[in-house]
This record gives sequence, C-alpha cells and structure tokens, in this order.
Amino acid sequence: MTTPGEGGLRESLHDLADQVTSADMYERAVHRSRRIARREAAIGTVAALAVLVLLASGLWRLPDRDTGHTPMALISASAPAPEPMPSPIPSAIHHPETPEHHASTRTTSPRRKNQPRAATPTATPKSRALADLPGHVFYQQTGNQPDVVRLSPTDGDTTTVLSGAPSAVGISPDGNRIAYAVGGVLLVGETGSAQSQPVATGITTTAQAPAWSPDGARLLVVTSRPAILQVDSGTLTPLPGRLAAGQHFRWSGDGNTLVYATTYCSLKVSSGESNAVVPMFGDRQPVDNPDGLAACKPTSVDVTGQHVTVPLQSTGDIGTASTDPADVVVDTITGDLEPLPVAGSVVGAVFGPDGNLLVRARTDESTTLSVFSPAGKLLVQAVEPAAVHDLNLLAYTR
Repeated sequence: MTTPGEGGLRESLHDLADQVTSADMYERAVHRSRRIARREAAIGTVAALAVLVLLASGLWRLPDRDTGHTPMALISASAPAPEPMPSPIPSAIHHPETPEHHASTRTTSPRRKNQPRAATPTATPKSRALADLPGHVFYQQTGNQPDVVRLSPTDGDTTTVLSGAPSAVGISPDGNRIAYAVGGVLLVGETGSAQSQPVATGITTTAQAPAWSPDGARLLVVTSRPAILQVDSGTLTPLPGRLAAGQHFRWSGDGNTLVYATTYCSLKVSSGESNAVVPMFGDRQPVDNPDGLAACKPTSVDVTGQHVTVPLQSTGDIGTASTDPADVVVDTITGDLEPLPVAGSVVGAVFGPDGNLLVRARTDESTTLSVFSPAGKLLVQAVEPAAVHDLNLLAYTR
C-alpha cells in the first residue's frame, strides 16, 4: 500500500531518472531484469507441461461425487504451502504519537521488475549551495578507532564530535547526542563533548550499532539478545523471540517499523502484526536470486519502512556484514533496487529521520551531495568539500 506523502518516492525517482545521468547501477539492473524475464518464461513453459501431465493422468476430474473433495494429488501439485501467521510486535516498538501504520496491512505480492531508464540532461535542483543543505551530515574515518566528524554546511569545515571511537556509534535524530560502548558499557554524551554518561552494561555492538528511535528516547541495542533501551531510565525491554536472531535493526522514521538482517543476509520487516521477508536477498537459489544479491547490514530506513539503504553484497559474503557505507536503496515490498538519479558512482546513501534521502556520488571530477525530499524532489545538489573526501558517510540528521 502506498501513502500519498511517502509512497511517491518510487514514482518521483523514476521521473527524475528521465532527466539525469544514470548511476552506475543501470547496467546491473538491466541485466537483472533480462535474467528474471528469461526465468519467468522458463517457469511458464514448465507450468504448461505440468498441466498436460495432469490432463493425461486423469487428475483433472471434478470433485469426487461421493465425498465432494478435490483429489489430494491435485491439491499437492497445485496449491501453495500456507504461509505462517505473523506474530504481533510489542507496543514498546511503536511511536506513541503516530497513527496506525499502513504496513500492518502490507502484502507479499509478486515482485515487480526493476526497469531503469536511460537518462539525458541534468535535473536542476532548487539549490546548488552547500549552505542550503538541510540537516547535518556526519562522517567517520576508516580503520580502527576512527574519529567521527560533523560537516559544517556554512563553510565546509568539519568538527570532531568523537575522537577514536572505540565501537560502532549511533547519532541521535537531532544530531546532538552520540552513543557508543566501551568495555560493554554503553555511553551517551553530547556530540563534541568529552563527557559521556553510562546508561547500560553488557552491551555489544558487533551485530548492532546503537540505533536511536525517531523520538530520541530509546536505543536499539544488543545484550544477550536484541533489546530496546530507554535512555533516561536504563530500562531494557527484549525484542520478541521471533526477532531474537535478527541483527542490525533500524527504525523507520515514524517509529512503527523495524527493518533488520538475518544471519544469512536476507532482509526482514516487522510492523504491527506483520513480519515480512524482503524478496530475493540472501536466497542461494539462482532461480529466485539470479544475481546472488545479499544485504547483511541495513543502515537507514525511510519514514514508512518501504525503503531501506544497504551496502549491496553477494551471497558469497553471507555471514560478514559490510563495513562500507550503503550504496543502494531497496524497496522492502518488492525487493527492487531503486534507481538513484545522480551522476557517477554512489558511495553513500542514507535516510534522515524526516524522510529526506542524502545520496553521495563520485565522478572523476568531484563528489556531490544530493538531497531528495520524501516525495523525490531534488532539493539540494552541492559539491562536497575536499576535507571529507577520504571519510565514510555515517549519518544524516535534522
């Protein structure tokens, strides 16, 4: 189901794709669509042969006159196995001030093919000035114990907000607080301050960086299992058992949905009473996943939970979450890779807490930061300062 405000992302990005230079995902997506088309043609042929076999064997007959039941052989041959009933998600995950989310009625209809289109002249953003960039952009160095910095859009300078981060970090939605762990103790402090307060113990960050709720009151963390931490009180509420094996959980911007990865690098979505699998990712069967795509580490989710950013991986990487920034946007209902209407190679993509999408793209000449509204409008496209060229995109906040 698509909401008027947020569901226009797909259509708007496709419209923009007609006006800009296509990203480097184009050839891969076209190749993928052709392979899927060949697979569907083959499946159609097999289905036709199966019908002929059933006709020849006499299994086509009407329900048995004595019992009124359809023959079991025909049921086994044609009826799909029933899907397991979803389990409800605890109310602690829901944002208390948001209405019921449309994803509670989400369906698992067949995937729509990704059909990117070739592009021509560059679209005109509302602004090309870095100073007009809405929100704050955070980067971090590569390697062990990296510094975390915040970009100043007014002058292009950077400010270090955490020196030598000892673990994976989480930046709050307003950009004012940072969470990280030292020796299993979770610390929360003001960005740029040397003072941090311990809020919980027994925290590990390998499979779960501290992930803030949209209201900034809670964190998704891992102790002996995934849990929700109330920052002010330190109260831990474990996620339900069906989510216990999940990792790299991320909240949607409205607080109603969790998107997470499994140990075999598929993606799942939990919202209300719904628990859905994102098609294709992590599936080792070539017939279902012809390009061997996997997603081991979601990094951000849009407002509704229908789109997630991930570093694209392959099934050969299963068991190893990428340390690279996200480089694709995935539709969580269809499994499609959304075309990103920017020039060059995408080297970072992240949703802000209010649904804006920040895309970092690199060409031989420069690196650009493009901000799209939740409706897909290109708000700002500015050249990124050289000072952050060698850093990784980390977060995008208000």
